[in-house]
Amino acid sequence: MKAVVLGAGLVGSVIARDMAKDFDTTVVDLDEQALNKFNGIRGMSTARASVIDPKSLAPIIKDADVVCGAVPGSIGYRMLKTVIGLGKNVCDISFMPEDFRKLESDAKDSGVTVIPDMGLAPGMSNLLVGRAAHLLDTVESVVIYVGGLPERPRPPFNYKIVFSLEDTLDEYLRPARYVKDGNIEEIEALRGIEEIDFAQTGKLEAFYTDGLRSLIYNIKARNMAEKTLRYPGYANIMDAFRSIGLLSDEHRKFTAKLLFPVWKMEPEKGDRDITVMKIRVSGKKGYDKVTYEWYLFDKFDEDKWIHSMARTTAFPCAVVARLIANCRFTKTGVLAPEMIASDDDVFQYVIDQLAYRRVNFEEKVVIEKGYFK
Repeated sequence: MKAVVLGAGLVGSVIARDMAKDFDTTVVDLDEQALNKFNGIRGMSTARASVIDPKSLAPIIKDADVVCGAVPGSIGYRMLKTVIGLGKNVCDISFMPEDFRKLESDAKDSGVTVIPDMGLAPGMSNLLVGRAAHLLDTVESVVIYVGGLPERPRPPFNYKIVFSLEDTLDEYLRPARYVKDGNIEEIEALRGIEEIDFAQTGKLEAFYTDGLRSLIYNIKARNMAEKTLRYPGYANIMDAFRSIGLLSDEHRKFTAKLLFPVWKMEPEKGDRDITVMKIRVSGKKGYDKVTYEWYLFDKFDEDKWIHSMARTTAFPCAVVARLIANCRFTKTGVLAPEMIASDDDVFQYVIDQLAYRRVNFEEKVVIEKGYFK
């Protein structure tokens, strides 16, 4: 079988190497230097082309059984539209600002299956929340805590960047949507700070960011929110930056330029990243109150020299891409990750395959009998 991976960056390269284990895999990017790192790897080829130009992309993906998208969010929507227009199934992790639901009619017209946001968060967060919602009669509350962090924090920021610095700063400008008493509401990002104690990290702070995305529309919950995890004090520093205009459109590039030397994660100098996620979904099952919890703690892969956030984002995409290629989904259109969680075999396959790659979600179920009698 054949796979094409669009994007040869930090996550795309991990997806490509994983797919190459059992697919003839082609990696597409405009950056020749990024493509050169795949030279000589068995089962892999490269193509220098624009991922948003149909004429350039068509001959590259024409024989593909599945396409994986791993491009910057700024071109993610156009990339998806291009691939859909060329009639190919796609699994994507590009964190696009546009609403991918608008591609539903295009996908159905082309007869293709599109699974967007299939990374960690969004991605596995959606899948796990969707699974709990499927198992419950009604959902009362959903809370998602997630963050990529340096293993050894250094003041004053106690933070290192793995992905795009500007995208991270943008996240603190967008209002965070959440659900309260069944209604969609908005709050400034960085608000709602709470401290949570994790065994592996000690105390972390959690604050609102706009990470729910399609969950807001697809999961009926009385209350639902996502919060980003950082070491304590970070949110107040970034809020101060915002209040004096350093995160504004006018100054954000300058701020990113100043922060990059301090925030850049350099494994060759001893920097290591960790990923922490905790999801809690509570609801009603008959007369019982049932709470599902999932917990993930992941570390930089020393053997393969892969960032934790790259691993935990790339592997869900690669696993679900295999399901697409093997025609596991008969429905065409745009399927958000929470929409595939009701299939027992699909859900278990994803969990098992991630565990095989040493991305382990610990599950806990608490049942309070007769709570709603």
